Amino acid sequence: MKVKYQILMLFLIFGILLFSQVSINAKTINFSFYTHSGKKYQLSDFNGKYILLNLFASYCPPCMVELKVFQKLNDTCGRKGLQVISLMIDREGAPLLPKIVSSRNLTYPVGLANSEVLKIFNDFSITPTTYLLDPKGNRVEKFVGYKNYEEWLESLKQYVKCN
Repeated sequence: MKVKYQILMLFLIFGILLFSQVSINAKTINFSFYTHSGKKYQLSDFNGKYILLNLFASYCPPCMVELKVFQKLNDTCGRKGLQVISLMIDREGAPLLPKIVSSRNLTYPVGLANSEVLKIFNDFSITPTTYLLDPKGNRVEKFVGYKNYEEWLESLKQYVKCN
């Protein structure tokens, strides 16, 4: 009888943990951030579009190259349901952000990742890392590392028709 009770308790605990994990993952993501020019956004401002949220660092050469790729994606796919957002993770590089944006002619929202962003995306450890969020703000995919324009188009084609 004691063994049956222990097994039942294990299944109950497992079920509670599984249910709580599903409900945490099903939660829509929302946070606020400021761009390099001081404009404040809420992620929910972009509801209705897929969001390509790029986390990058000023000291990361592939990140710097990929920012121009994201500008091209924003230009190509922006009117077709995609919003690109890039947030820099290194506070030490904050003074460089306006120069990074202007030297690459970035017109999409680029800002600093705050502690809220880093808490939400706590599985991020390598730059660049980019997350795809669906039009309701749910996390769909995570991409680690640099991708060129064609690779991004291939990765996004099931969600957004850019061509």
